[in-house]
Amino acid sequence: MKNAWIVSFIRLPMLLAVLLLLAIFLHLFGLTFDLTFLPYLSTFYFTIVNILCLFLLYYLAKKEGNSVKKWIGFRSDHLRKDLLYGILWLFVLYIPFIFAILGMMFILYGTDLFIHFQTVFTGDLEHTTLSLPKWFMWITAGISSIFPFLNAPIEELMYRGYAQTLFHKHYRKAWISIVIPSSGFALQHIMLAASLQGAVVYAAAFFLWGIGSGIIYHIQKRLFPLIICHFLVNLIFGLLPMVFMFLEI
Repeated sequence: MKNAWIVSFIRLPMLLAVLLLLAIFLHLFGLTFDLTFLPYLSTFYFTIVNILCLFLLYYLAKKEGNSVKKWIGFRSDHLRKDLLYGILWLFVLYIPFIFAILGMMFILYGTDLFIHFQTVFTGDLEHTTLSLPKWFMWITAGISSIFPFLNAPIEELMYRGYAQTLFHKHYRKAWISIVIPSSGFALQHIMLAASLQGAVVYAAAFFLWGIGSGIIYHIQKRLFPLIICHFLVNLIFGLLPMVFMFLEI
């Protein structure tokens, strides 16, 4: 049971640690940036954490006499159905996600919510100093190209495939097994925010996304369709650093 709690909440401190190391690395090269949670650098430290978490999952699987492959549940005879379900879940999960964003923005700014979208989700760009060399941006863009292939399966394995399953075995209540991993899932996504307000909005939106994914996994008992859904989202997000790279050329 302790492992389920660790897996649910370990990613946020890991992301903070890697981000700190990244800041130290940039400082050693005389490079600084004012805005810590730069969205298009997040794929860099998320990917490093995903690699570490992959080793953690393999360790836990071996220790518990299980396998990561079994948790993923890939079946070639279900591939077409899983792809269709993955696309379906993408649309289903985006509905509460968007409503959560709009709802939190309304709570924060009232009827002026749309005026503040840029500040909340991109930060104060006019007063932000970002001076990174081309070689570092190329590295970030390269890492971003593998981000969707690691992030989607790792996060689904950790929050749904592993933690949710163990919590359900222990507490025997679906809502507890869904809410706890969803809380960790939400907290780690504040690392994508470019502002404090953005962190609050992301926490609420990704909490609902986690709840929806947890309900789907509880009912369907299949992880691979959720991995496909997650991959499609991450594929778009992973392209952002490469877009920024080419815009700077």
